[in-house]
Amino acid sequence: MPVFLATPEPRIRILSLSSSLNKSIPFVFPQTPTKMFKSISRTVKKLTEEAPQGNDQMIVKVKRLDSRFNRRGHQVVVDSGTVPAIETDTYDPNGAYVMVHCKYFNQLGLLHRQTLDIKSLMVKKVLKEVIGDSYPGISFNTANIVLEYPLRCMWYYRDDIRAVAKEDKKSEKGRHLKLLLDFLDSEFATLDADYRNYMEQGLTSFDLMWTLFKPGELVYTSFDGHARVFESKGFKEQQISCAVYGVIDGTYIDYNGEEFGHAQRYVLNPDFEGTRKITELDAFPLQYHPREKEVRLDLISRGRKFESLAGIHCMDYSGPTISGSGHWGSKLYVNGRVMVDVKTHVHYHPDKAVSITSFNSDKLKDLAAAAKPQFTTPGYHNGIYYEEVASQGVNNVTMNVTIPTDGTGQDLKHKKKRTEKSKALEVLTDSQLLLCSSLIYGFALNEKQWVQLFVDNLQPVRWNVQSFDQLVLPTSQKQLVKALVESHQNTNTNFDDFIAGKGRGLICCLHGSPGCGKTMTAESVAEFTKSPLYTISAGDLGADPAEMEKALSKILRLCTIWNAVLLLDEADVFLEERSLHDLGRNALVSIFLRMLEYYSGILFLTTNRVKTFDEAFQSRIHVALRYRDLDKSAREQVWRNFIKKIEDSGNVTAIKESDYDFLGSVPLNGRQIKNAARTALSLAENMGDKLSIDSVKSVLGIVEAFERDFKELKNVKQIEA
Repeated sequence: MPVFLATPEPRIRILSLSSSLNKSIPFVFPQTPTKMFKSISRTVKKLTEEAPQGNDQMIVKVKRLDSRFNRRGHQVVVDSGTVPAIETDTYDPNGAYVMVHCKYFNQLGLLHRQTLDIKSLMVKKVLKEVIGDSYPGISFNTANIVLEYPLRCMWYYRDDIRAVAKEDKKSEKGRHLKLLLDFLDSEFATLDADYRNYMEQGLTSFDLMWTLFKPGELVYTSFDGHARVFESKGFKEQQISCAVYGVIDGTYIDYNGEEFGHAQRYVLNPDFEGTRKITELDAFPLQYHPREKEVRLDLISRGRKFESLAGIHCMDYSGPTISGSGHWGSKLYVNGRVMVDVKTHVHYHPDKAVSITSFNSDKLKDLAAAAKPQFTTPGYHNGIYYEEVASQGVNNVTMNVTIPTDGTGQDLKHKKKRTEKSKALEVLTDSQLLLCSSLIYGFALNEKQWVQLFVDNLQPVRWNVQSFDQLVLPTSQKQLVKALVESHQNTNTNFDDFIAGKGRGLICCLHGSPGCGKTMTAESVAEFTKSPLYTISAGDLGADPAEMEKALSKILRLCTIWNAVLLLDEADVFLEERSLHDLGRNALVSIFLRMLEYYSGILFLTTNRVKTFDEAFQSRIHVALRYRDLDKSAREQVWRNFIKKIEDSGNVTAIKESDYDFLGSVPLNGRQIKNAARTALSLAENMGDKLSIDSVKSVLGIVEAFERDFKELKNVKQIEA
């Protein structure tokens, strides 16, 4: 206990603070007892923190110990180089040393482990400030710091420790840090020599590869020709499938459909013999890249593009894709329209969702709060429970969509009028954009499959708004279709069925002979409304009623979320009249009728067998258009359209104005005219000539011969039957 001596002056002297502090310290006696004890407490605390650990004065040396087995089989710790005694002393004299280095030997006398125990509080404080929790698997924020060999973490941060030591060389802390640095320099002498030798030549070996990947280092690699940059978080050698790899634990920026955040990815460098250039490694530090500045600018630009793809976007894509999760899976080449929609992908494939760690940024929180959509109220409507679904239109317009859980895709509220696409807010910094993923999930509309898309291959859609004008149809039909579609897209009326949500869609039935423009009508409508086109056929839905209902529910739901135009080509099997005998087909028709009733989007049905329609479809179809065979003037116009398209693509033709009279007289449908024009162009290019009426006539002769043979064979078959 401390002893206070009374003196004539208002001063006291502490004779003893603890067993480890045997010196007197003067204090100015405070005015009140409370202030006096507070002052003493602060002083004691400060002295205790600065006091050497273990003994009265720390010995500025490295205590070297060995852990060996004595003759009785007991493991004892002795001074390095001495023989362990039979009797062991439990007193620990090693707390007074700045550091304790211990070697552990097994019963055969072989060294199998080494540790470095940091005893100095001042050194611990510096390590906490310099390293902290930056190195994976080791925390320098703990009270006891015992490091296992190899001391890779100390090699990485040795220069940072040296910079701190230079600032305070003559103090006790400086002496402790110098001891640590001298010890590390001695331990790493051979490693440093090899490292300098290799670095001067831009080389490395597999054994020294770890020296390149300090935590926080930017690592450059590429996947399928697309550059990637990760932030290194650790390095280890690991055996994978009978091969040894250098495994870099890296982090990057990804999007999970809700927000951006840090995601984890392991990058591998395979084992190799001898030395290799650093830039020839599968992954190496970005600072060694010969075009580092250019790569940084390119990846920041791509990262900004990745950031803008948050939400739902219809894009053009040409190139390979990844069908699996991560970097695994088969390659699928896609050339056409895709829907970039990470949130919907996560909804249908939660097992493939990207796991991220949120930035927890106030900026992002404010942005999310400002952009949060207002949902329609969920609940039961007409016996069906509706859930809340937030979606964003292809023009970046947020829509409030309430969808029944059975997937029929009813929109209980009017769709908002689309506005021009607003510029995406840039919420990521350049350093974060640099780390953005090169892949994003999307749906390939032609292939009808969820895939991972390379961001570099995504381009804005070039909508062909003139395609509807090139459609060869009677003017009255074209005006009717255009008016109905535009009215459905932009309506502000509150007119609805007596049962909420029924009959809100636009169902168009296009019937007529093949090649008269039915499919092109739906495609043209999607183009001039700037909406994605989702085309399906009976093969996509299947013949089993349960499977068909499940598939159609999903498709209608996607079309509602994406505000897409749906085309059901050759819909005969779903539209044919029901009978008393074919119960399976009756089920298909019934399911289709029910789902049409609650679909709120635009649906085109094409068929050439309108006579077999079920009567129930007549009341559900808003407009039915008959496509008749092309007459002479219509065929002539179709020829003009395709010849102009050939000329606009850069080809010079020799078709004269007088040739169109002959071309229009040949009885062909629109699809046959397109095929004949393409074939004639290929024939002319192969002969080294321009497209002329002679090359077209050669192709028409082949087409005419095929038509004649086809009709003859068909007549023979009918006679035999």
